[in-house]
Amino acid sequence: MNIRTTVEAFCADFANGTHPTTILDSRFTSNPEIYEYGPSWARSRLPYLGRSWTGRRSSPASSSEEDTTCDAYFDVLGQTLFFEPDNREPTSPPDQFLVSTSNESDDAVMVKLTSTVGSNATGKKWVETFVFLFGNFDAQGRIGKLEIWSDSLSAWVNSE
Repeated sequence: MNIRTTVEAFCADFANGTHPTTILDSRFTSNPEIYEYGPSWARSRLPYLGRSWTGRRSSPASSSEEDTTCDAYFDVLGQTLFFEPDNREPTSPPDQFLVSTSNESDDAVMVKLTSTVGSNATGKKWVETFVFLFGNFDAQGRIGKLEIWSDSLSAWVNSE
């Protein structure tokens, strides 16, 4: 599968509210990594920031506070924030994708996405722009690593 096609499918799944387990099962390798950049001081309100999330949960019941799997990342993100479909396209416009295919081990896709986000704690909403960097694709084009940049200060302010 073409890596851009995989990323476009991920973006559509994410924007359409596809369950995270389905996204992880269909779009990611069996041992993925996710890292969302942000200051460590913000973790009291935004516990998904600034830490590495790796691998998959062995069973749905194995969730715990020490769980640092990619499944747990989506759990913590969903407990903290909600995402709303809006009038934007479900995937980014073609000019928002940057695909680098220098050689298979270094292939990467960068994409800019915009979404309406809200805080579960306060109900406040804002429009957020994210930059996703996808890499470490396997031979089937599944995502091995996802790095995320967003405006964590907006999330912090709207979560109090």
